[in-house]
Amino acid sequence: MFQEKKRETIAEKRCNPRIDTANTVEYALYDEKKIKIGHGKACTINLSQTGTLLQTKNKIEGAFIILMAIDLDGKKIKVNGKVITSRVCSKTGYYLTGIRFVGPKDKQIEAVIAFVKAYQRKKYRNETRLDDLL
Repeated sequence: MFQEKKRETIAEKRCNPRIDTANTVEYALYDEKKIKIGHGKACTINLSQTGTLLQTKNKIEGAFIILMAIDLDGKKIKVNGKVITSRVCSKTGYYLTGIRFVGPKDKQIEAVIAFVKAYQRKKYRNETRLDDLL
């Protein structure tokens, strides 16, 4: 019983709940001086109003990131973020990178909505497999 209460307390520390997703996104990576230092593809693992967890084949090393995706209407969606953490997953060998969204809140919400809609569409069409996304 004590463990259940402890888990509830830990779960409630997040400001915004996370939802599972599996969307392919492209990214551009920048250093502290905002000079572009890389780019690639990633898959979103989960998403909240304030950030996302990405899965990549390579470690994302940089300070800032721009995530880009196409919404259901074919419109390019961009959201700016800050790289918070990047670690390797021992089970899969892929890297997991925590991103905190930065910039105008309306752009962040627009991106979150687009990611969720795209994920839901794939989910119901049975198109989502992580290995296929990366």
